[in-house]
Amino acid sequence: MISISKSHAVMDCDIALRRLDGNETLLKTLIGFFLEDAPTLLLELKQAMDAEDWSVVALKAHSLKGLSSTFEAIPFMQLAATIESQASVADQVSLVEAIPQLQFEFERLINDLKSVV
Repeated sequence: MISISKSHAVMDCDIALRRLDGNETLLKTLIGFFLEDAPTLLLELKQAMDAEDWSVVALKAHSLKGLSSTFEAIPFMQLAATIESQASVADQVSLVEAIPQLQFEFERLINDLKSVV
């Protein structure tokens, strides 16, 4: 049975498994997809931020939010949602502050996900 410490409150594997009717193989597959796709999305988000392409920033943040929702990764999901909404109004000051936080939560989530697979 897959188990992960909840001390970090990075994600909730129990909820993820319930959503997948206890299918650990599917969970591991979805984790694999996340580990493969999310780093590229985060890089593209940062590149769009540098280019001040707010619609792409919002799109990439939305995609990251959706990918992480499977794992109930609340801190990461909330930051991605915040970035999505800030990008929609081109709130550069807030975005500059939020991107490093997203990177930090991303690294925490990646570490937890890697411990599951």
